[in-house]
Amino acid sequence: MKSSLLISRILLFIVLAINGIQCQLNNFPQAYQYNIDNDDFFVPYQGERFSVFDWNFCKAMANKYRGNFLMSPLSLKITLILLLEGSEDDTSREIVQALHLPLNGFAGRYSTRNQFRRIIHSLKPTSNEYKLNLATKIFISSDIVTRQSYASIIDVFYSTGIVSTNFNDATKTASLINKWISDTTEGNINNMIDDENSIKDSVMVMMNVLFFKGLWHKNYFNTQDTKIGKFHETKNSNWDVQFMSTVGNFYYAESLELDAKILRIPYLGHKFSMYLILPRTLDGLDNLIKNIDPYVLTKNVWLMQSLPVDVVLPKFKFEFTSHLEPVLRELGIKKIFEEDASLNGIAQSKKNSPKLSVTDFIQKAGIEVNEKGTTAFAATEIDIGNKIGDQEFHADHPFMFYIEDETTGTILFMGRVTNPSQKNGATIRKNTDIPTTFGHLIPTRGVISAEASATERFNYFNSELFQEANEASNGNIVISPLCVKTALTILTEATGGKTRQELLSTLRLPQEPNQIREISNRIRLSYSQQIKPESELNIANRLWTSRGAHLTPEFNNILINNYGSDAQYVEFSDVLLTSKTINEWVRRYTNNHISSIIEPGTISPETQLLLTSALYFKGTWLKAFDESSTRILRCFKVSSTNCQQAIMMENISKYRYASIPALDADVVELPYTDGRLSMLILLPKNEGLENIQTLSRDLAHRSILSILSNLEETEILLQVPKFSIEYKNDLRFVLEKLGIKEIFDSNANFTGVSGMSARVGSVYHTSKIEINEAGTVAAAVTGLSVVPLIGSSMTTFRADRPFIFTVIDRQNGNMIFAGRVVDPNSPPSKPTKQQAQYQKNY
Repeated sequence: MKSSLLISRILLFIVLAINGIQCQLNNFPQAYQYNIDNDDFFVPYQGERFSVFDWNFCKAMANKYRGNFLMSPLSLKITLILLLEGSEDDTSREIVQALHLPLNGFAGRYSTRNQFRRIIHSLKPTSNEYKLNLATKIFISSDIVTRQSYASIIDVFYSTGIVSTNFNDATKTASLINKWISDTTEGNINNMIDDENSIKDSVMVMMNVLFFKGLWHKNYFNTQDTKIGKFHETKNSNWDVQFMSTVGNFYYAESLELDAKILRIPYLGHKFSMYLILPRTLDGLDNLIKNIDPYVLTKNVWLMQSLPVDVVLPKFKFEFTSHLEPVLRELGIKKIFEEDASLNGIAQSKKNSPKLSVTDFIQKAGIEVNEKGTTAFAATEIDIGNKIGDQEFHADHPFMFYIEDETTGTILFMGRVTNPSQKNGATIRKNTDIPTTFGHLIPTRGVISAEASATERFNYFNSELFQEANEASNGNIVISPLCVKTALTILTEATGGKTRQELLSTLRLPQEPNQIREISNRIRLSYSQQIKPESELNIANRLWTSRGAHLTPEFNNILINNYGSDAQYVEFSDVLLTSKTINEWVRRYTNNHISSIIEPGTISPETQLLLTSALYFKGTWLKAFDESSTRILRCFKVSSTNCQQAIMMENISKYRYASIPALDADVVELPYTDGRLSMLILLPKNEGLENIQTLSRDLAHRSILSILSNLEETEILLQVPKFSIEYKNDLRFVLEKLGIKEIFDSNANFTGVSGMSARVGSVYHTSKIEINEAGTVAAAVTGLSVVPLIGSSMTTFRADRPFIFTVIDRQNGNMIFAGRVVDPNSPPSKPTKQQAQYQKNY
């Protein structure tokens, strides 16, 4: 009878300990001495993040408990994944959906396992600069036979061992578990199981322990500057607490969406950082938690700039223990706690014995944050007491924080501080009165996925456009997918029916006009407001109309408010004057780098509408090339039988680089000084123009973000030719190949613009780019005319053969420019015979 009771009970414990700063000298070796000249250069994690569940969980905890709290999303996810590996049916589906994992099945499980193995592997290496212990064990009754396949999977992918023990001897088992936890947390948690009777009827205890101890990247806070001050928990409640203070350069941002300030304080080791999110108002924390999600946060982290900041931060230390069943149930994980849970993949059950189910889910965490590292840090102290910070970050009221592994984008810990003087955060007990809803959770998986993928899918068009342009032209090319997309997106506002549907489908835009305008505004405003002074990126749109074209007031307002565009009347009947007017506008917005887009012979006197989109970019390399190293290369291999001289720039430095087998190409990233934009150069492994065509086609199946996630810092000898390309073409042929045909047809539906019958005659696109030792200058213009219906040991990256390049936004993978260099010295490219014949026919 007793064995039947035993097999039904699983306990899950998550043990966390984090010491932000510790002062004992003997805790750290002398290797912690640090050179102050090694500045903190920060680029946010660029790969796919895995944090939707983290913030859902945070919101649920914040609604469940009002005081200080601390938890580790990573530890919780690892424990849930161990359950997932042994689960089936609805039990499995609930965990998959709550964690926002790939759909179940072999491919989904394989992806999940690799994701976690990568994260765990990243946290395993030891370092002299910080201490991080991550360990997971399953203690299982000696009466239970663990399935061999389960034991193998959790060992290989999750570094989790299984220990057989006798739960009948609860005192010995509790002592065994507590000693393992104490050793892993270096004595910070000694009695995780303080009541041995709590495990007496269990058959399995899953334990995950995460311990972190870190030193600040620099000695930011001097103990002599620590003062007693008021921490305002509410308008009517305040506490005397110790405040640390400093003035120095920190990465900092202010978020309009969150109505909050964000501060990043890095730890020594270039891996972990603490982020503090401070509401602007005393009572703003609840609203901040309501509005925060990983996408808003990621966007704002990318906008952080290194600025002088006056920082005032309370010292705080507290522990927090929580029973997580009510919160997990609210997030949709229910079956694991019920008698009909399907966890048959963990252990072999006996006939007529109850099924395994989880009876409790406990997480215990502790954190301490104070001023110093060790005395070995004394050599790096900075006297900045007389400096004045441009920004203020005074955490004198409730705030949030999280600690992230910036090499993988993994959140280790997150929490809320409402009272720094509170030493013991309350324990959340098991609650049988489980609430049915939390009002402030992130929307369901479907909504989040749709919103997240909208921008990502919007980028698919970039690669497809470049691929077709690559096929349609010979020689060097450069186009601006961003510029072309801007013009085509505006057309979605002017069209209806099948005409609009083709545009939406090809551009991967949502059906709802407001969502399209939101995407457009987000992109436009991000580039107009958030590029640093070292770079220039200007986008301008204008609709040129004849006096006979009567724009609807609604369309005109949409153009102004959502696309930063305007309308201007011109006399299309005066072809010479109109061409001059439009080309002057083009020259102004491309800083004279493009002299014309419209020639007198390219527009008709009958034209009633002309839409132009201009983009100008100038960037300075973060790592400039030394002009004295530039030299003439005798043979740039245009083809296997054709060599041309080229002027090659050269630099030896650390760049993000990878050899990507899926593309059969080497990729290197050349960052610009603004920290957001960079150039990717993709060099086929083998010579020959046919390999450029193949690479172009393969790029359509790989997102820019996935390529970026493969790149790693590597010291390389980089050799790249100086080149200048100007590309002019009518993109009608290319767009029709992509499925945009109706806008050129006599049946085109343009009733959204002026009520008249019209079609697009041509899509003129002109791009120009110049690459030299200092950086990049690039410009592009797209015009659409609408006419009335009357008719060594060191890795070497030597770009000495044709290659593909793209200027990208590292934040969202958007392509600003994309191009191909076949011959650095060649004149502008010519259309292929097929496109030339096509243009002749039209």
